[in-house]
Amino acid sequence: MPHPGLQTLIGGIRMSGSVLCPHCGHALFTIDLAIALPAQSRDVSPPDAPLLLRVSEAAQLLGVSRSAMYELVASGQVPVVRIGRSIRVVRSELERIGKA
Repeated sequence: MPHPGLQTLIGGIRMSGSVLCPHCGHALFTIDLAIALPAQSRDVSPPDAPLLLRVSEAAQLLGVSRSAMYELVASGQVPVVRIGRSIRVVRSELERIGKA
C-alpha cells in the first residue's frame, strides 16, 4: 500500500505531508512537492485504460474542443473505428498524435 501522502500523477509524482508538534499535535509546517519524471519513463496510459475512446473523451485527452476533434476525424488526421453509427478513436493512435 503506498504512503497516503504520495500520489502518482501523469508524468510525475506529488508528495505532501506535515510535521506535527510532539506536545500539542498542531502542524508545525506542511509540504506539497511535485516531481516531474523524465519523458522516456512516463507511461502515457494505465494498463486498464480503454482501447477505444468516444470522440468527446479523445478531445478531452488532447485538450481540444469536441467540434475540433470531429474536424480532425473528418479530415482523416485522427484514425477512427466505426461501430454501427458510433465513432471510436483508437487510444494508441491518439497517444502517438499527442507525442508528435
